[in-house]
Amino acid sequence: MATLIEEIGQQPAALSGLRKYYSSPGAIPAKLLRGLVSRWPPTVVFTGMGSSLHAAYPAQAYLTGLGIRAIAWETAELLHHHIKFLRSDTLLVVVSQSGETAEVVSLLEALPEKLRIAAVTNVEASTLARRAKLLLPMMAGRQETVSTKTYTCAVSVLMYLAVAIARKPSGAVTQAVMRAVEAQEKVLDRHELLVHPTLEFFNAPPYVALMSRGPDMASAYEGALMLKEVGRLAAEAISAAQFRHGPIEIVNPAHRYVIFARQGKTGKLLLKLVSDIRANGGHVLLLTDMPFENLSDVRLIPVEPIRLGLGTLVDVLHMQLLAHDLARRAGREPGKFWIAEGVTREE
Repeated sequence: MATLIEEIGQQPAALSGLRKYYSSPGAIPAKLLRGLVSRWPPTVVFTGMGSSLHAAYPAQAYLTGLGIRAIAWETAELLHHHIKFLRSDTLLVVVSQSGETAEVVSLLEALPEKLRIAAVTNVEASTLARRAKLLLPMMAGRQETVSTKTYTCAVSVLMYLAVAIARKPSGAVTQAVMRAVEAQEKVLDRHELLVHPTLEFFNAPPYVALMSRGPDMASAYEGALMLKEVGRLAAEAISAAQFRHGPIEIVNPAHRYVIFARQGKTGKLLLKLVSDIRANGGHVLLLTDMPFENLSDVRLIPVEPIRLGLGTLVDVLHMQLLAHDLARRAGREPGKFWIAEGVTREE
C-alpha cells in the first residue's frame, strides 16, 4: 500500500498525464456535452462531498465570472433539500473519487432517468461512471490514503469542463496546469527546507482558521480538511470577509491563521487582513504570489502565480505536506483513517 507522502509526490506526474489527455481534441465532446441539457448555456450544478466538492470552486468561479450560472452544492444537501432545483436545463456535474460515495449513490437513485449527468470520477467501473452520459475520468491513478492527487486532478478536470461549457479554447487551462506542475515539483524538491520552519511556526495550535476569497476558497476548505484528517487539528475554513464579521474577535496568540492571498479582485483585502490579525496578536501563515514584507508573527510562503484560479493546485500541496509532517511529529501514521473510511458508504 502506498504511503501518504508517496501519493503526495505522485501529483505532478498525474497532472501531466491528465493535461495530455484533456488537451487533445475531442477529449470533452462538444456535441455530447450540449446534448445533456435542453438549453444552452445551462445552469451548472457541481456536486460532491469533501474534496470532491472543494475541487469545484475554481470552475464555478470561472463560469460565474463569464456570466454563466453555476453552483457548487454539497451532495447530501442537494439530495435531501434541493433536488427539485434540478431541471432539464440543468447540467448536473457529479464529482466522486470512488464513484460509490453513499450520498452520490442515493442521489443517482433519486434522479429521474431522463436527467442526463456528467461524472468526474477516478473509478471508471463505478456506479457513478455507469450512470453518467458523459464520463470525465480523473486519471489520478490508485488513491489509497486520504484525497491528495484525486483532489488536484478533479480541480483540473473541472476546469477543462468549465472552458468547454464556456466554449473557450483549452490552451489557457493547459498552460496553467503545466505551470502548476513545475511549481509542485519545486515544492517537493525543497520539502524539508520549506516545511520544517512552518512546522515550528505552527507548534500544535488548539485552533486553526484557513481563509481566502473567490476561487481560492478551495484551498481554505481543502486545507482545513487535510489538517483535520491527517494532522488531527481543530481547523475551520471560513471566508476572509465573514471572518471580519465577528469571528475576528477570536484572534489569539495560541491560534494559527492560514491565509491564501493571490492576485485578483480581493488580493489586497486579504493582505490587509493579515496585517490586522497580526496587529491583534495573531500568528499568520501566509501563502501569496504578491509582495509582502517579512514580519514577525507571519510565516511567509511565496507561491507561483497560476492563472484561472488554479493556484489551489500548488497551495494545497503545501497544506498536504504540513499535515503529513504534523502527523509524523505526533507519532501517528499520516493519512490513516481511525474512525472514517476512504470511501464513505453510509450516510
